[in-house]
Amino acid sequence: MNSGRIGDIGQIRPLSPDIGTKKPDAAPSGGPSFGEALESALKTVDGGLRHGDAQAAAYVSGENVDLHNVLLDMERADLNFRTMVQVRNKLLEAYKEIMRMPV
Repeated sequence: MNSGRIGDIGQIRPLSPDIGTKKPDAAPSGGPSFGEALESALKTVDGGLRHGDAQAAAYVSGENVDLHNVLLDMERADLNFRTMVQVRNKLLEAYKEIMRMPV
């Protein structure tokens, strides 16, 4: 065995000089980050839920609100909420899958 060869490992250089030194871009130029997009979607769902609740409360209190529009707003809010829950479930599944990967 030649023990001098083990010391030569430090002289190995990557093929490309910027491998391991480049920082990933935070977000493509002009587009929102993932966190901003998620926050915007959550605010939209919350706004829809609040609007549906307000419409239902207005109808129950006797205000001049069309029942058809109240039901449409409530169904729209319900659909948005269910979609948000499914997105959350997919994100959790992806996170769990990544945590199961061997390092």
